[in-house]
Amino acid sequence: MRLLTLSALLTTALLTGCASQAPVTERSPYGVWEGTLPCADCPGIETRLTLYRAPDTYTLTETYLERNGDTTRREGQWEILPPTDPMDLGRISLQGENGQVVRMYRRLPEGGLEMLNRDGERIQSKLNYTLRRKRL
Repeated sequence: MRLLTLSALLTTALLTGCASQAPVTERSPYGVWEGTLPCADCPGIETRLTLYRAPDTYTLTETYLERNGDTTRREGQWEILPPTDPMDLGRISLQGENGQVVRMYRRLPEGGLEMLNRDGERIQSKLNYTLRRKRL
């Protein structure tokens, strides 16, 4: 009888201990975009943007070429902004920890993203500001 009671107590303790731990959830990427964007004083900025859903968060990694591993990583919330005209597919806004807009991108028909200026307008340049979507 003691063995049965001890066994029941251990089973209850084990189940209670397992139930109290929060489940570990791994974020599943909604999309990943990569490219080398122009830089004023280096050969380019290798950029990788990963968007996640539920919650709508992002990771933006930028590595400045030929600067001995000068890499920045930002995380925060993102949202899709409504189109500004019938030909617009929408814009993606990245917010930093303080809620300020960090970057804005225009959605392109082939799935890519074009970086916009701070006002959310296209950058007037012949340089390529496009990130290509990667297959997951």
